[in-house]
Amino acid sequence: MLITALLLSTGAAQAQESARETAQEPAHEVAEAPAATGPAALLDSSYRPSPSISARLQHDFLSRIRWNVGAPLRDALVAAFAERKPTEIWQDLVRADGLTTNNVVDAVTAYWVLNWVTANGAYSARIDNAPIRRQLQRAMASDQGFLTLNDQQRQTLAENYVLDFLLEHAALNEAVASKNGAALARLATASVTRFRQKMGIDLLSVQPGPDGFAPRPR
Repeated sequence: MLITALLLSTGAAQAQESARETAQEPAHEVAEAPAATGPAALLDSSYRPSPSISARLQHDFLSRIRWNVGAPLRDALVAAFAERKPTEIWQDLVRADGLTTNNVVDAVTAYWVLNWVTANGAYSARIDNAPIRRQLQRAMASDQGFLTLNDQQRQTLAENYVLDFLLEHAALNEAVASKNGAALARLATASVTRFRQKMGIDLLSVQPGPDGFAPRPR
C-alpha cells in the first residue's frame, strides 16, 4: 500500500517497522483515486511534533550525508540548520503553495511535486499543489498502514521528507542557476529512478492536473 512506498523512499523505513509489511500501492491506483467523500475528505494527517525526534532525525540525516556525499556538504548543512530549523526553511519554501509544517500529507505533496519538476525539467511550471494534496490525502485515508501511525511515526515520516526536500531543492536550484546541463540530467535521472524503484511510479508518464497526478494523454 501507499505507506510502504512512502517509507521506502525516505530514511523513515528503519524507524517504523510496524508499517513495513504493508503492500505497495500501484502507481495507477494512486493516480486515479476517486473523489474524496466521507472520512477520506476529513483525514487529519497532522501530528504533535517532538523536538527530541526532530533532533534525532536531523542527526541521522547529517550522518548519512557525511558518509554518502562528504563532510563539506554535511558541514554546510550543519551551519544552515544552526541558523534556522529545517522545518522553518521548508515552510518558507512551500508557504505560497498552501502547505504547512507538522503535516504528513503536506510534506509528501511538496516532495512529489519537486521530484516531478526535476524529472520533467519543468523548472518554470506553475503547479497547483491543492489537487495533488487532495489526491494523497485520499490515498492515505484509505491506507490502514498510515491510519495506525502514531504522532512519533508521522513526524518521522514527514520530517524525513522535509530533509530530503531541502537537499534536493538546493541541488536543483544550484544546477538551474548555473545552467549546468549535466547536473540537471543527473538530478532528473535520480528522481525518475527513485520513484520507479521505490514507489512504482513513472514520473515521466504522469502530469499534474485538476485531479492530481494523472497519466499523460496518449
